Amino acid sequence: MFRRSGSTVAYYVDGKLPNPHDDAFGAKLADQRFRSIETAASEETSIGWVTSGDPTGDTFELEDMDIDAGIWLRIRFDKKALPTVWLKIHRAVAERSAGRPLSARERKELKEDLSEKLLPRTLPTVQFVDVLYLPKQQRILLFGTSKRIREEFEKLFFKTFAVSVVAATPYTLAQHSGLGREALAYLDQVSPVPWPREGGVADRQMLADEDDGLEGDHEEEFDAEPSEPAPGATVTDARASETAATPEEASRPDEDADLEAIEIDLPEPTEHDA
Repeated sequence: MFRRSGSTVAYYVDGKLPNPHDDAFGAKLADQRFRSIETAASEETSIGWVTSGDPTGDTFELEDMDIDAGIWLRIRFDKKALPTVWLKIHRAVAERSAGRPLSARERKELKEDLSEKLLPRTLPTVQFVDVLYLPKQQRILLFGTSKRIREEFEKLFFKTFAVSVVAATPYTLAQHSGLGREALAYLDQVSPVPWPREGGVADRQMLADEDDGLEGDHEEEFDAEPSEPAPGATVTDARASETAATPEEASRPDEDADLEAIEIDLPEPTEHDA
């Protein structure tokens, strides 16, 4: 079955695929099946479809692909290359025999000679990548996240079905979530948020500067608030500092002008009072 842990990349099918239960679906997979390069005498790479029941790619039985959740596909990546460690060993032997470093032409000839001798006997490296196709949602989960795997899968899928796949994003997820026309029209007007990437020093500094600017604005707002009356100030003085007098108020006689401040001296508390 699938591996127990790992990451996936979600796609949506941008078109119509054959019914997985029809023979046409298996026929298209067979056209782009994996082809062995075990006996190849040169550095090659082979990529194609296989199934969990037949890793060679010779057969595509529905029972090997049909599971309750959807259709289980698998891609096989084989790569045959000259082992670099053997190339280093033969180069060291040749340079020791010659008593000097090999020239560029001599290194090229040595590699070609070793390729003819070793590659037919060298087994390719093998990698399997699972693909889960959900026909009802027209959704695909690719169990591989590297750029190379994603690019090879997208090319192989298009060559197989002549249909493209679109990587799932917050926007495409919203499009396939059953939203109404008004909500989808609103999404077309919304601009994406440019979140800074991990390790982006310049982006993090920009956000920090914006936060500092917001804090400065709040400080100015707090400073602009009316302050409490200073000790000893009368209520009239405090009100005058908050609002300016209107022409009508200025023409009225100051009723408090003739009032004198009254000071009351309270006696100090005594021990008896305490």
